[in-house]
Amino acid sequence: MKKLPPYLGLFLIILGTLVLISTRFAPFSSSNSILLSGLLLIVTGIVLYIRSIKHESYRP
Repeated sequence: MKKLPPYLGLFLIILGTLVLISTRFAPFSSSNSILLSGLLLIVTGIVLYIRSIKHESYRP
């Protein structure tokens, strides 16, 4: 498996937040699939960010 960039988790969190903010002002705000995609981006970003911190701090 390729090594992921350490900033990918933060990028996904910001992207998910922007998706959720855009649903507030866009006409498609009643679509649950867009809200769910924003939530999944944020959760995935948090998991990747925590994983990168753990991997960075673990040096045998």
